[in-house]
Amino acid sequence: MQTFDAIVIGAGAAGLFCAAQAGQRGLRVLLIDHTERVAEKVRISGGGRANFTNRDLDPAAPHKHFLGANPHFCRSALARFTPQDIIALLDRHGVPWHEKHKGQLFCDRSARDLIDALLAECDAASAQGGLVERWQPCAVQHVEFQARSASSPDMAGAASYHVHSDRGVVSAPALVVATGGLSIPKIGASGLG
Repeated sequence: MQTFDAIVIGAGAAGLFCAAQAGQRGLRVLLIDHTERVAEKVRISGGGRANFTNRDLDPAAPHKHFLGANPHFCRSALARFTPQDIIALLDRHGVPWHEKHKGQLFCDRSARDLIDALLAECDAASAQGGLVERWQPCAVQHVEFQARSASSPDMAGAASYHVHSDRGVVSAPALVVATGGLSIPKIGASGLG
């Protein structure tokens, strides 16, 4: 069984970004997606130009723009990675962008530019001693959690996740499920998450 430091299921924007960040911190990451192409929802978002952030979010009250049961959920995430951070990432990759109205930012050419930047961030992991390996298409059949063995306090007995897929079983002490929602089944969205 192959072992990684982390497994990320879902290669949309969140999964790609998560895998890139973990890999750039020196971790060995396996990124699994059931589709042939990554980030399909990104590709069609914003009329094909990816509305990738909004400059007009109030950092003191980002929850005013968030719909959900817990309106404060997004506060810490938006404090850790700001609109300026994604702008800097795209600028670093030479992705031209423009502002439409009310702070909405879009890629000038195509959402593909944003996807390519996220893939390049995954590839950059090797420069930091990490790795982002991609398995796609790869269907996840099920995930099991194995608790830490009380008789083995060392790392060999650490808790781990075992992901069973059509390419075999892999394990890691960390698992991220970034599968999004069932918004557009036609492009590969599934109810997995």
